[in-house]
Amino acid sequence: MTETATSSENLRNMTEVEHLFLAQVLTTLPTPQKRHLKAVLNTAVFWVFSLAGFCILWFISSLLISTFTRFDLGISSDYAQVIFPVAILFAAIFSINSTRKWLATSDQSYPLVKADIATQKIMLERYQIDDVKCFKEPEHGGLLYFLLIKHPTTEQQKIRVVYDYESQNDNIDPQALLSISTQVTICSAPKSKLIVDNHFEGELLTNIKHFDLTVAPIHWPKPDSWETVQWQTLEQVYSVNSSCSKSKV
Repeated sequence: MTETATSSENLRNMTEVEHLFLAQVLTTLPTPQKRHLKAVLNTAVFWVFSLAGFCILWFISSLLISTFTRFDLGISSDYAQVIFPVAILFAAIFSINSTRKWLATSDQSYPLVKADIATQKIMLERYQIDDVKCFKEPEHGGLLYFLLIKHPTTEQQKIRVVYDYESQNDNIDPQALLSISTQVTICSAPKSKLIVDNHFEGELLTNIKHFDLTVAPIHWPKPDSWETVQWQTLEQVYSVNSSCSKSKV
């Protein structure tokens, strides 16, 4: 498990199963029209609440000022002709900026997934696997694999996260469990980068170290993602009792 890792990329035609998978994902994503409609509603809500909040602060401040001084800054004062329009302007600016930030951070995958379905292509990235560690969650017995592979361009090693979803089912089909081999092909949609499959081939790896996954689910890494934790410290991060490791036969 210490061979030099390599990677190559190419495109192939999308299968019917992959097409159906992306089409199902597309139905769960907000369309651009829905995002823009929600943006308009968010702007209106932010504007109303921010203006209301300012008016409450204005009212309290005017009471305090009139109590201790002779100045009247209340709604009935001459200053209100300036204060209120300024409040409307600042509330509008605040609400628009808040909506712009929401648009920038909200899910924008719909047009990308739609473009992938239209092009009908899948990108293949082939890697040689250097090492593997497996973590087992205690409640359902689900398996989480960390694959140590090498970056295709920089030659630096990186860690890939792969979940074995079949392992957490009540009636496990042994044939459906992941069999980790010396090579993996990551199949993804080119534009949206959605992973549609991880295909393992080559010599089967039999001495994979196993650990108990003891951290809360909120701290688990995302499926089909790149792990930033150092390889040597995975046990300390995801398993409190790292001495429970054992080899898979």
